[in-house]
Amino acid sequence: MVGFDFLSPLLELSAAILGFIYVYLIATEKSVGWIFGIASAFLYAMFFYRMDTWGLFSQQIAYIILGFYGLATWSDQKEALPIRTIGQTIWKWVLISFLFGLGFVFLMKLVGASKNNSSIVATGRELLDAQFFVFSLLATWLTTRKVLENWLVWIVVNIVGVIWFCTEHWWSTAILYFAYLLLAVNGFRKWKKQLSA
Repeated sequence: MVGFDFLSPLLELSAAILGFIYVYLIATEKSVGWIFGIASAFLYAMFFYRMDTWGLFSQQIAYIILGFYGLATWSDQKEALPIRTIGQTIWKWVLISFLFGLGFVFLMKLVGASKNNSSIVATGRELLDAQFFVFSLLATWLTTRKVLENWLVWIVVNIVGVIWFCTEHWWSTAILYFAYLLLAVNGFRKWKKQLSA
């Protein structure tokens, strides 16, 4: 009989709390927020590794790297990095990200099929995992550059995350993504107001 797993819920809750602090600080343009984001991503990487969700695990590793990049970018400026918009160009990035997500899941299936003699047809969960990974990276990259549209991508990612994590019964993460959704809406409103001022 397998005992109760105390570590996974503790990792998830700790990562969620740090993640909330991260997004709040980033929405208020505080570069120290990246430190909380890096710590949250590290704990989530351990959690998703334990849950065997490789897209989400890989996403956290990328978050750690982008977190250091964001910290350096936001901290190195003599003046605060200005908020900017890319307008309709966002749709080009959305299409590229979607295609990259399909390629990512296909590559993972090929690697898995060659190891296990299993099918290369992706499940819905695998497609969701890959697209969630890619669009979260797109949003994080746009955030490091202070592009207004990062918040729009995050709004969609957060809605999908709330639904997905509820179905997985990862309640702390689902609540976190709901809080992220509220912060993303507020972040978009604040940054848009600053941009038009």
